Amino acid sequence: SGQTFADGGYSSFWTFTTAGGGGGWVNIMTENFEGTFPGVWNVFDEDGTDNGEYYWGKRNCQAYEGSYSGWAVGGGANGSALSCGSNYPDYAASWMVYGPFSLASAEDAELNFMYWVDSEACCDALIWWASTDGVNFYGEGIGGDTGGWLSYSFDLTDVYTLGDLTGQTQVWIAFVFYSDYSINYTNGAFIDNIVLRQCQSDCSSSAPDLLTSRILPVYKEMHLER
Repeated sequence: SGQTFADGGYSSFWTFTTAGGGGGWVNIMTENFEGTFPGVWNVFDEDGTDNGEYYWGKRNCQAYEGSYSGWAVGGGANGSALSCGSNYPDYAASWMVYGPFSLASAEDAELNFMYWVDSEACCDALIWWASTDGVNFYGEGIGGDTGGWLSYSFDLTDVYTLGDLTGQTQVWIAFVFYSDYSINYTNGAFIDNIVLRQCQSDCSSSAPDLLTSRILPVYKEMHLER
């Protein structure tokens, strides 16, 4: 496998959105980590067990809402043994994949979620990706310290390299956490309140709430083949 992180530099500020209701929006999948996990997700450690086994796991360490969230390194043989507040390991490569699902009749589609990150800004990142073949994934990610929970809306009509995924009969989405060989921070990354949704008509009636983040280094372009 190979991976490329292309650093797009710093953004003076980012605007994130949370999903509003109304119109023809229909949820494809939701995940708040309060029920059975991994359930519909495929979780794995891409680097195998060379550095231990660290999967995404349902944990009660840092929840946005309710009692649980997804901790990037909180599952698997080694991750399950980590106590809340532990540093994430070197060479983490934990994947959490959902799909395939169809956007064949969609006019709009998005992946909304809450995230919390504390990582080495240059080199360790939470990534959200999409794919149309389950092999090549493209998207965005972020490293650094968010200072708490932030919301984000991943626009599936404008994915890096892939473009508009509406009309596609098979789509996958993934959350991934990567770390390099040195400098580890507490926890790394959590996600919560995931909503994957599509709209087939009257899509403009959605009225999102806006949230502006702090200044953070942002990975603009990422691609991985596995």
